[in-house]
Amino acid sequence: MSEVAPLNKLLSDEYVQNVRTFGALGYSPERICRILGFSKEKSTVFLLRITTAGDVYYEAYAQGRVLGEYNIDAELAKLAEKGDTDSIKLLEERRNERAEKDLRMKLFGI
Repeated sequence: MSEVAPLNKLLSDEYVQNVRTFGALGYSPERICRILGFSKEKSTVFLLRITTAGDVYYEAYAQGRVLGEYNIDAELAKLAEKGDTDSIKLLEERRNERAEKDLRMKLFGI
């Protein structure tokens, strides 16, 4: 029997869509636990699952984070196309930060 099965009994996959949405909003896993009203035991299992690559909660959270960033960038790009100089600057800053984060992940896994 796999180790995932007992975790699924303690925390089913019913919160996946919520986790994706909260990820898009940039909420931390700890904040998500508080919002969903998880008990200490459920929070512990959730925090383990959301940091375990391949788990449905990990994937939903990661997808939500990426979609949230995309939505922000898309809105900034629309404003930048209209000549909004603040949006142009912010979009460029976000691109540079993302490139740096991607490089750190590639080189160091962080």
